[in-house]
Order: sequence, then structure tokens, then C-alpha cells
Amino acid sequence: MAIAAAFSMMSAFFMGGLYVAGALGAIALILMKFFNISNPNLWNIMGNRAWEGSTNFILIAIPLFILMGELVLRSGVAERMYNVLSRWLVFIPGGLIHSNIASCAVFAACAGSSVATAATISRVALPSFRQRGYNERLVIGSLAAGGTLGILIPPSIGLVLYGLIVGESIGRLFLAGFIPGVILAVTFMLMIVIAAKIWPGIAPKEEMVTWRLRFIGLFSLLPIGFLIFAVLGSIYFGFATPTEAAAAGVTGAFALTLAGNSGMLLLSLLAGLVRRFPVLPRVAKIRLVDFQSGRPVLPGDIRKNFDDMVRILKESFLSMARTSAMILLILMAAFTLQFAFAAVRISVDMAEWIAAFELTQLQLILVLVVFYLILGTFMESYSMMLTTLPILIPVLSDANVDKVWFGIIMVILLEAAQISPPQGMALYVLHGARRDSDQELSEYEGALIQSGTINDVFVGVLPFMVCMFVVIGLVIAFPELATWLPDQAKGGR
Repeated sequence: MAIAAAFSMMSAFFMGGLYVAGALGAIALILMKFFNISNPNLWNIMGNRAWEGSTNFILIAIPLFILMGELVLRSGVAERMYNVLSRWLVFIPGGLIHSNIASCAVFAACAGSSVATAATISRVALPSFRQRGYNERLVIGSLAAGGTLGILIPPSIGLVLYGLIVGESIGRLFLAGFIPGVILAVTFMLMIVIAAKIWPGIAPKEEMVTWRLRFIGLFSLLPIGFLIFAVLGSIYFGFATPTEAAAAGVTGAFALTLAGNSGMLLLSLLAGLVRRFPVLPRVAKIRLVDFQSGRPVLPGDIRKNFDDMVRILKESFLSMARTSAMILLILMAAFTLQFAFAAVRISVDMAEWIAAFELTQLQLILVLVVFYLILGTFMESYSMMLTTLPILIPVLSDANVDKVWFGIIMVILLEAAQISPPQGMALYVLHGARRDSDQELSEYEGALIQSGTINDVFVGVLPFMVCMFVVIGLVIAFPELATWLPDQAKGGR
């Protein structure tokens, strides 16, 4: 009875458009009110459980990783990164489309969010593709699919939430997501190569770039590369917890933002100070004078630069606050729902019901894959995870399923939900970005450019969803793809 009521309420609340946190909290309260044995202590315990879960130290990593991504987003590094990667990938069949995947993969290692990754890279990439004659559906599909790497390639907010719900190490989950994330990105690119070979018209041939320009461009990627290595390497080698690594990442992202928006100004000011040192050789002073004269500091430059940095920090912190508040409210409601499911025995009853089918571990995983694929067509990814995990935890424990391994499978399924018609959030983000890009291009060329429909986006992501199914199959067939790296890490816990 309680199970039927719980699922009926879920369907009604979500289809009615009720906010996720409100829906989860309302379901928990109704279940406790009408199906709980009259034990007033359970209400206090439920409140304590929600509070303790939502005040866990590891949760600090969520706003920190979000802030890190927001700062990197505004540092200007995305455009430089895209241009550099395009120089190296332009010779592969499919041309610049590969740059979408590669840029999304690299940016995902900073942003931790699928939607933020897709939105950022699309702003950089979309303006040039229409002019070059690329197949629009494949371009949009590659951006949507590439953006989903943000939930798998660490640092991942999705993996943080999963680890908190199931009680698994966040560091191990981060490491587990790395190899499958790289494999997924490579699979996307391989599919683009095959498509370009079969239908050459979808991607025109690009002019080759000299090796000199390619290697010069790599220097501009060193800061972002160092930032990613510092964050992930500190976790891998056991130097820092995910929360500490996130704090270091925020510091590095702030430095990138400062350098990207104030670099030349600071260098010019520094040159002016250094050349006044009396011990400095005359030749060096002449060089510094030449450098400073080529980049003069005007009276209003410092004030303008200061105002720009204040604006960037304000926007970054406000965005971080909005996103973090949403996630933490949902998480608190999820902890409440988890307790309610346990109190009214829904979790136990579901585990016993599934156990009655006597499924093997592989059969259980395949059933859950189909279940999440269906659920993803009408439910948002985080809602899927936080709603269903409280029920699945005892089921997975009874079947002796490795929670790190299953976490990676689940996150890839959540990725598929992000681009699964008709609910996938990334699809609508990309459709909106495309319309904005076409509007800007129309104003620039003085002629109206008609944007395609959302159906073009739906069609464009289908080949990439097939790639996701292939990678899910590989992770199921070879669990070591997810478990090997965490087992090797010194700082796995």
C-alpha cells in the first residue's frame, strides 16, 4: 500500500510541475503521517537525519566546485582552449566538430556541471559552424553530448550527490569516473569520424594549421592543465580530500580569471616598478621601458579593471549561491525521503520484492538500466537519482553490487537523461544558445537567419545516445574500467 502511494504521489507531483525539493519533502511527510506506526520519536530522528546529511563537511565541495567552474567560465579560457584544440583536431575527418567534444571534456574537468559545460562551449563554437557549412544537427548533437561529460569527468556534482546518498567515498567515485569519461569522449569522436567518412558533406575540409602555431597554442593551455592536474592529482595521490582540492581549485580559478582579465595591466604596472630598481642592468631597463610604452596604463584603466573584476566575482558568487541552494534543498529533501522510505519499510519491501525474482547481479543491473532509460524520458537527471536511490540502496546491498561501479553506470544513465527527448535539459539549453547565436549572426550580416526547431536537436543527439549505450555496455562487461583507478589510488578514501 505504501509503495503504491509513494509512486502515485511521485507521478502526480512531478507531472504537476511541483518543485523537486518540495515534491520529495511532501512525499516523505505524507508517508510518515499516514503509514508510520505512531512513534513520535521517529519525527525527531527524521529531522536530525535531514540536518546531519545536509551539514556534512563534504558538501562544502559542491559550492566550491560550482564557484570554480563559474570563475573559469568568466576567465576567457574557454575561447582560447577551443581555438587551440581546433588546431590539433582539424585534420581528423569531422573537422571542428571534434573540437566540441574535446573542449567539453577539458572544460568538464573544471565546471563539474553538464549544463554549464554545454552552454559555455556552445557560445564559443556555434557562431562559426553555420558560416563554414557544417551539418547543423550533428554540430548541435555534439555540443549536447559533449556537455554531458560534465557529470562524469571529475569533479562531478552528480558523483558528489551519489556518494553522499549511498555513503561512498567521493574521492573514489571521482577517480572511477575518469577512465569511462575519457572512453565516452573518444567514442563520441569515433562516431563523428565514421559519420564524416560515410557522409563527407556533413563536415567540410578545413585548412591545415602549421605545427609551429599548434605548439605555440599549447602554452595557453598550461594554466588550465595545471589547474586540472592540481585538483585531480591532489585527490589521486592522497594529498587532499575532495573538499580541500575544491578549495585549491577555486584559488587557481581566481588566478586564471585575474590573469585573463587583468594580466596585461598587471604586467605593465609590474614593469614600471621593476625598471626603477637601481641594480637592474641598463639593457633590461630599456626592454622594460619598451614593454611598458607599448602597453601604457591610462588613468581610467585601473578603475575599469577593478570594476570588471568586482562584476565577475559578483556574478560568479550569485550563480554559485543559486545553484548550490537548489542542490542542497533537494539533497535535504532526499535525506528526509530516504528516512521515510526506511521508516515505513518501503525500501525493505522493495528489496524483498525484487529478491523474489531471483535475478542475477547482471540481470538486476540490466533491469535498472532499462528502468533509468525510460525514467529519463520524462524526469530530470538529479531528480531521478535522488528519488530512486533511497529505494535502491538495500537492493544493491543484497545483490552485493559494487556501489562505485554502479555509481558510474548510473551517472552515464543520468548523462543520457540530460539529452534524452523530450525532457533532456541540455537539449533546450543548446536550442536556446543556437537561437541566440543565429540572432547575433543575423544582426551582423543584416539578413534574417532562421533557426531550426527543437526536433533538429532531438535528431542530432540520437547517434551520441547510441555511443552512451555502447560505453554502458563496456562498463557492465568490464567493471575494471571503473574500479581499477580507485583501487590504485593512494588517497582513495
